[in-house]
Amino acid sequence: MSTAAAREKQRIGQILLRRGFISEAQLERALARQNTTHQRLGALLIADGVVAEQDLALSLSSQAREIFTERRRRAAKLLAQIAEKQRAELERQTLDFINEWQQRVRRLQDRENGERKRREAALRLAMDFPRALIVAQERIGEAQRRDDANRLRRILGGLAETERNFAAFRQAMTGASLYPLSEWIGRWQTLAEWAKDLQRQLV
Repeated sequence: MSTAAAREKQRIGQILLRRGFISEAQLERALARQNTTHQRLGALLIADGVVAEQDLALSLSSQAREIFTERRRRAAKLLAQIAEKQRAELERQTLDFINEWQQRVRRLQDRENGERKRREAALRLAMDFPRALIVAQERIGEAQRRDDANRLRRILGGLAETERNFAAFRQAMTGASLYPLSEWIGRWQTLAEWAKDLQRQLV
């Protein structure tokens, strides 16, 4: 018998026990008989006159709900772990990339009036992107606490799209010219727009 099947066999017995339909001694005897006869636990209890069919039906319904809840909880936990790992790595990459550019901008000479300040302002605005990823961490936690696998799948989809967009952005910026200044600033504003998109997906 598989581990999962053994757990489900014990669960129906525990449900009957909790509801007061059987005693611990009756459950132990039925389980011992089941190990030799391989009959269903419920059938054995009914045959022994220990449990009525309607009481067993109620307990089986409760068992099904418990199994569903447990499976949903496990799925949510797994999805949350995957989403958080992906989110944390993306946050690290974006912060490293923006910090790298902040250092480069500090070393630049102004070719236009207030050029450095405008570049620094664009990079500060781009920080909305990693901030949106911090919000995503909160949403992942909320969805896991609610066992909301569907919401976690949507978050994973949003993170996957964001990851692809950022990879393309980073590659484009690596070889991009610093001038014209307005175009360079416009590229960084793209990150702020993606931050808004991600936050909308997280709602």
